[in-house]
Amino acid sequence: MCTNTRGPRLSIKQTLVGAGALALALTAVPPVGQVSVTATPVTMSETLEGLPAAEDADAGEVGLATTDEPATAVSEVVEAPLTFSMLGFTAPDEAEAVRVRTRVAGGEWSAWEQPDFMDDDDGPDEGSNEEAEATEGQHTEPVWVGEGDELQLELDGAELADIKVEVIDSMGLSGGPVERSYDTELGNPADAHGVDIISRAGWGADESLGSSTVSTARQVHMGVVHHTAHTTGSRANTYSRAEAPGIMRAMHRYHTNALGWRDLGYNVVVDRFGNIYEGRKGGFENGVVGAHAAGFNSGSFGVSVMGDFTNQQAPAAAIEALTEVIAAKSAIHGIDPEGWTDRMRGTAWRPTILGHRDVGQTACPGRIASLLPRIRENASQQSVRFPDVDSSSPHRSAILRLADAGVTSGCVPNEFCPDQVLNRGQAATFVKNGLELRTERGNDFDDVPADATHVESIDTLVNRGFMIGKDARTFGTWDPMTRGQLATLLANAAGLPLNTPSSPPYPDVATDATHAPGIAALRDAGVVGNCGGGRFCADDPVKRDSTASFVDMVRSVRGDW
Repeated sequence: MCTNTRGPRLSIKQTLVGAGALALALTAVPPVGQVSVTATPVTMSETLEGLPAAEDADAGEVGLATTDEPATAVSEVVEAPLTFSMLGFTAPDEAEAVRVRTRVAGGEWSAWEQPDFMDDDDGPDEGSNEEAEATEGQHTEPVWVGEGDELQLELDGAELADIKVEVIDSMGLSGGPVERSYDTELGNPADAHGVDIISRAGWGADESLGSSTVSTARQVHMGVVHHTAHTTGSRANTYSRAEAPGIMRAMHRYHTNALGWRDLGYNVVVDRFGNIYEGRKGGFENGVVGAHAAGFNSGSFGVSVMGDFTNQQAPAAAIEALTEVIAAKSAIHGIDPEGWTDRMRGTAWRPTILGHRDVGQTACPGRIASLLPRIRENASQQSVRFPDVDSSSPHRSAILRLADAGVTSGCVPNEFCPDQVLNRGQAATFVKNGLELRTERGNDFDDVPADATHVESIDTLVNRGFMIGKDARTFGTWDPMTRGQLATLLANAAGLPLNTPSSPPYPDVATDATHAPGIAALRDAGVVGNCGGGRFCADDPVKRDSTASFVDMVRSVRGDW
């Protein structure tokens, strides 16, 4: 039996973040009167590299759950260098199991917990830069303990000197600094599509962790449902509302510090109370590539329910919030929640919304998997793509086809703004994407810097001779595009012959009009435009909805559909 109950403090590496301001996510600070100030403990961690073995590893005396095979090593009682709320372990490949118990000094020991080793199917995609940066070794799922400052380990099949223990305080238990951040009271900078999301600033993400690199996929075809399983054991599903943001902070630090990932692995997390958290940075509305389902991260979003639902079902509030997230993300990316896709990792057909176990050798998401049929059905009923485009609009089918093809994502997340006038920069992007033109870079326009929103599209069309500037130095990105200008641009980009028509192509378009050749070329190819009364209205500004129909018809003429 170990007689030294106040064991050594072991520390090789300590990370303590200063109290600099957290970056607000996605938008500027909202107006005065719509903000609240929240105080968030700065998360701290230390890595204990190697633990001393107990002098007397008599399991009968200390109540350890030892086994005969493989050999079990028992650590001393270790006084941690900081009071911790979460633990995680990195063990050598030969290790068979890790068990841990914790306590607040002088208090009762917790039950022994045996966290699972993380699956090969967790984490970044094989061959990605993020996977190359990940730390080596077997990592366990982290264990949420709430509060503790002493721990004791059992390790099967390996030496205690070879284990690393990540000790994390995400609740300010060690008296660390408190950081204040501004956030909206209802909704916040990460809000999207009526979904009330707690932003990264809201739950206290430490933006100094990991990499600033955000990788996105052009199209998203699938949603993968998880449970975090990080709270394996007695505290798995009993965390409080106040602790849930702390679990987010602790997972974030574990994924970046211990595992070496660029950020929190999940795109979205839902707690047992139905609160929704922005996970990996990059924006709820974007196709951010996560680290949640190796081999299936690019082109999917990962949403995880906080807790371990291997042996019990997730609460109704969590399932409702999970369904809400899936409905909103499906609307954003044009996913049919009840559909199937063959666009992920090979040609196999899979449901568009599935559990982690359906794409990997894992039990995740536990019993939530049995609810997926109902979740898909409910999400499908809630999910509406571009609700601002009326179902009776003659342009709606074209808009949806182009969105499915990745040509357009709307003006803001899941809104198309059909009546908005198209400017020259937007028109360039619409045509470049719609006709799938290869990017060509470089321009001499003073008003189109290298980091401009539509720079690649403008460069491509100008360098190919499909567009010109207002003059040699000015492009006029934000100037409105007329219907006649769009006709000439599309005819040029589609390679249609531009000749002076022998007769007016439309009653209001004279044969010698500036854009008559382009308008006539489109009409002759079957791309027709009617602004009312059989007219073309060449000098009217073109709107986003009619632009979609023009591009859709040109794609059909080219055989792109």
